[in-house]
Amino acid sequence: MRRTSILMRQIFSAAFLLLLPIGATAETNARYDPVNGALIISGISPENIALLVEDPSLIRLQNAATPEAASMLFSLSHGNGDLHVLPRFALQPGAAYAASIHWRDTQPFHTEFTLDPTTASAPILAAFSPSQSVIPANTLRFYLTFSEPMTRGQMRDKIHLLRENGQKVRNPFLNLETELWDVTQKHLTLILDPGRIKQGVGPNALAGAPLVDGARYQLVVSGTMTSAQGGVMGTDRVVNLHIGPAERREINPHAWTVALPLKGTTTPFTVAFDRIMDVAATRRLMRLEGPDGHNIDGTLVTDGGGWSLFPNTPWQEGKYRLLIDPRLEDVAGNTLRAPFDAPAGTIGMSATEASIPVQIRRN
Repeated sequence: MRRTSILMRQIFSAAFLLLLPIGATAETNARYDPVNGALIISGISPENIALLVEDPSLIRLQNAATPEAASMLFSLSHGNGDLHVLPRFALQPGAAYAASIHWRDTQPFHTEFTLDPTTASAPILAAFSPSQSVIPANTLRFYLTFSEPMTRGQMRDKIHLLRENGQKVRNPFLNLETELWDVTQKHLTLILDPGRIKQGVGPNALAGAPLVDGARYQLVVSGTMTSAQGGVMGTDRVVNLHIGPAERREINPHAWTVALPLKGTTTPFTVAFDRIMDVAATRRLMRLEGPDGHNIDGTLVTDGGGWSLFPNTPWQEGKYRLLIDPRLEDVAGNTLRAPFDAPAGTIGMSATEASIPVQIRRN
């Protein structure tokens, strides 16, 4: 392989300026994906992609102002013939970066790029779950949705849980090395420390539960939080939380209320839960099976309090089954198998899928 002789500049998404050649041939190029925060390198042979995935030390990603510094931490993936270099921490708008591949038997490849923050829009906190007015004292997860892909590495310093008197709750969230963003970097999962929630274990006995029945709290997202493109929220966003009694029962689907549609309509099949369920879990782990044994396709709507399926085609008369994966959880981590606080060795429901038979009839 030979080093490309000319570096080409190209602007991506009107906000990201990149120097383009990095590979062994004129076809090799690189672009920065502002949504996923990854440098995408094209034009490398499958054999060389496999080599780089096997030995990431051949790649260096650095701030261009400090070329002597060690490479930033990153992960590698590949798809559609491209190599994706994803920094562990989001790159900063306005800073210049350099990426290079140091092949074993030929000269290294090199590219530089600068993230331009001038067109970045201010992100907002678009949604929060659980959204009910009162949530259990042993709630295990919060879900935050932002309007823009966000910079990783901000959660610990920019999101706080406050008591009613304004005092911060100390270390309420599980301290993970990697923040729990989805692939779009718009959806963040916050896990309240399970050791402080589960009764009878050390952290609970020493520090107490993060949330207390009857109390009020505020989840504060700092206005200094930034998007992946450098936009600043600008003002604090506050979610008011009213805490109710803890939920410590295993899930019983037969306690749910089912509203059946009529044949020939497209009104939703609706389930009302007897408690607040985990929104992400209900989306993934519940399905409706039609008379032919196939899943019903449609639009799913859930807020944790209920589950509604709007079918793509009108309902047909016949026997349906609501199927529930035993891993389904409510907001307190209880499952069909056992409560979250079940003593060690407790034998709960079997690990098989639960089923509720339902009948859709003619008008």
